[in-house]
Amino acid sequence: MLMLTLTVTVTVTLTAPLQDAAHVQCKEGIEEGGGLPTLAHYSEVVQDIKDAGFEVVEFYDANRGVHSANEVPWYAALDGHLSTLSGLRTTAAGRAVSHCAVWAAEMLTLVAPGSTRAFLMLHQTAADLCNAGGMEIFTPSFYFLARKK
Repeated sequence: MLMLTLTVTVTVTLTAPLQDAAHVQCKEGIEEGGGLPTLAHYSEVVQDIKDAGFEVVEFYDANRGVHSANEVPWYAALDGHLSTLSGLRTTAAGRAVSHCAVWAAEMLTLVAPGSTRAFLMLHQTAADLCNAGGMEIFTPSFYFLARKK
């Protein structure tokens, strides 16, 4: 008997498709910045698994409860905070310093042309991931277990 278990990246909103403009902007930013195809709603993933001839044994967001008191959100490393020295780089000030450094390196031809633009895209993607995680409309860890029929 063939068993399949995977963790995939999906949107986890309760409504499909996304209706709120902020939700759509976050989703599209994650897709662009991550080089991802269109992110599917979790219900579409489950249906696709069934359509491929599998019985879905279980499925869930592996990050459920991420905002409870004892959990650290999956996106915390991207969200600027001053509680640690490594967290400084993701604060607004840390990103501004990094932006200036990348821009200067590009002007001095120490890095490839377009590096500043790529940095800005990645910065925006990090912001979109943090926003989507905070709104609980996105998870990088949708788990499912399926059995071949």
